This record gives sequence, C-alpha cells and structure tokens, in this order.
Amino acid sequence: MTTKFINDLILSNAFELYGQPKWTFGKNTCNTYEVFAEVVHMPGGGTIPAQLLLELIERDENLTIVFSQWFLEAAITSAVELCEKTNSHVTLSLNLYPQFASQELFVERVLELLEKTGFNPRKLQFELSEAQSLSSKGVENLNRLHDEHGVGLYLANFGKGHANINLLKDVHFDGIELDRSFAAGVPEDDQASLMVFAIHNFAHALDLQVCAKGIETPEQFEFFEELKCFKGQGFIIGKPLPMAELVAYIEMYAIHAQEA
Repeated sequence: MTTKFINDLILSNAFELYGQPKWTFGKNTCNTYEVFAEVVHMPGGGTIPAQLLLELIERDENLTIVFSQWFLEAAITSAVELCEKTNSHVTLSLNLYPQFASQELFVERVLELLEKTGFNPRKLQFELSEAQSLSSKGVENLNRLHDEHGVGLYLANFGKGHANINLLKDVHFDGIELDRSFAAGVPEDDQASLMVFAIHNFAHALDLQVCAKGIETPEQFEFFEELKCFKGQGFIIGKPLPMAELVAYIEMYAIHAQEA
C-alpha cells in the first residue's frame, strides 16, 4: 500500500474505533477504557485489521502525525458521546505516538480539541507508545499537559521497545502498564511472578500506579487483585468492543454521574 493510499484511508474515516475496559481492582468498577483503531473499512468493501496499517504508519513520521491527529479527535469525540449516553464520567485512555507528542504545537492541538468538545482534561489519559523514542520537546509537552492541565500519563507496555526505565526520570508519569508478557507467566511461573512483584514494589516506591495488561484467566485476575494492582485489562475483563457495544458494559460497571 502506498503512503497516499493510507493517508486517504485516514482522512476518509476508514478506521473504526473499539474500546476495551480497564478494571479497577478492589472496587469492582470500570471507569476507564482504552480506545483502539481496530479495523479498517476498505474502499472496495470488506475490512482488514488496523494493526496491519499501524505497523506501516508508525514507521513513517508524516503518516504518524496525520493518523494521530485524526485518532485524537475521533477518540475524544466518541468519549463525549459515550459519557452522554451512559451518564458517566469515564476516563479515556489512548495510545500516543512519541513523534506526535514531540510536535511543536502538540499541546495547543490537544487543548483546542478539549475546549471544542468540552471534554474534561482530567479524564484524558495518554499511554505513551513503545514504538518510537521520545524527544526532549516531547518530554516538555507531556509534562506541561500533565502539570498544568491534569492530563494523565502512563508508560505503555513497560518492559518492551522504547518503554524503558529512563523515561521515568524525565516524564511525570502517573503509572506504568505492564506488557502483557508479564501476565502470561503468572501465577504458575515462579520467576515471572517474582518479576511482577519486583516491578510492582518498584512502581510503588516511585508513587506510580500499575495497570496489568493481558489478563485472560481467573488465576491471573486473582493474582493481580491480591497484589493490589491498581487496574487490569484483558479478555477475562472485557474484549475490545465496537463503541456502540461498549455503552452496555459501561452502563453496567461504571460509577455513574449521580453516584460520583
């Protein structure tokens, strides 16, 4: 596929968003969800997995910027609609490419969109992608959004790719997300369990929340609940759902506006 073809797909809204719930351990609630570009509707009919194109997009800086701008607006707009339909104040979590975060006017773009849609910046959470490295300008932009406007920051897929420990010194993260490979080994694999214990204690010492990804079995869920992990995400909690179907999940498990 050519760069122009992918660019045209982005601008024609061919990417469809899905949302996957994040569970808050100890509270039995879901007040956060992560949004994905899950499928692409092709011009000739049919769909393909979005990941096939995202792998190309993240290797091209121009496509990264075009896609990220579209994704940010689509995700926030859909979040506003979701909150209205469910009468809840859910937190929107979305993956952020470092190249986009490093743009000169990144902060202004985010703030303009938040003002335009009326979405609460304290209900927006960026998960910094491990796919690209973060520039010093990116660090400055993220810290400004976090410190001055209350936007949440998580280091995504901790332990993989560019999601390295050095970023924790520079970016004012609220938490880390464990790469799903960590959950895959617990609780049966003693070494994997020890690593998760160690990372959780490390995060606690730095006052960082921990979200465990890739939870697929009751045993894994119980392990992270007993660990007092902050949040969890995985198929046993909820699969990625089309936004229309996510409404029913949020209505069932979220703390709604009148209860908050």
